[in-house]
Amino acid sequence: MEKQEKYRKKYKEINPKWEDSGKIFRKMVLETVDKDTRILDVGCGHSNLLQESYEKTPHTYGIDPETDVIHRNPFIKDIRTEFVEKMSFEDNFFDVVVSAWALEHLANPHEAFSEIYRVLKPGGVVIFLTPNVWNYNVWLIRLIPERFHSFFTKKLYGRQDNDTFPKEYKINSLGKIRKVLSSIGFEEEELLTNGDPSYISFNTFTFKIAVFLEKILNMCVFNNSKVHIIGKFKKK
Repeated sequence: MEKQEKYRKKYKEINPKWEDSGKIFRKMVLETVDKDTRILDVGCGHSNLLQESYEKTPHTYGIDPETDVIHRNPFIKDIRTEFVEKMSFEDNFFDVVVSAWALEHLANPHEAFSEIYRVLKPGGVVIFLTPNVWNYNVWLIRLIPERFHSFFTKKLYGRQDNDTFPKEYKINSLGKIRKVLSSIGFEEEELLTNGDPSYISFNTFTFKIAVFLEKILNMCVFNNSKVHIIGKFKKK
């Protein structure tokens, strides 16, 4: 079991009402998808995070700048090697656009979400999961030079070497998300933060520290500083 999953399971045991962000995101997407849904995954990578949603519809599309994703992701039928800032899809094509762990890499969020808005049908939604720039975990990440991120990601979390990409954090707060998306024409349906102590849980001692920090972040005054942001916005 991946080290993070081990500590997420332990945290769930002491906080039964807590759900990990991936599960919240998956449920949010799953509830919007049926057999006729056209869904686009921005930065689809090789993950099977949304496999259950992709199995509900044959109209699955993905984009990613990495060319090998086409051969490493068997869950999406149409994958294209391109950037979200300039997509090849026609206007008003998709019912749902999803993105997990990609917003933090956007160099020009306004341009990216303008393109997402263009390819969405009126009434279509964009759903995303991304780190929160106001969380201590992001502060720690930013202290480490980018060239070392892949090494530490593999050593600390057991992930693959190429699961790390340069990070910009230009739209990774509730305020920035609301400002950028509302200026384009999106309407907010849901926007929340969610905690997760597993990022600094390298052993039992650090897990206890992380759990304590989560208790602090659960206080109303710090609630907007939890590690993840999950959102759903609709094209008017």
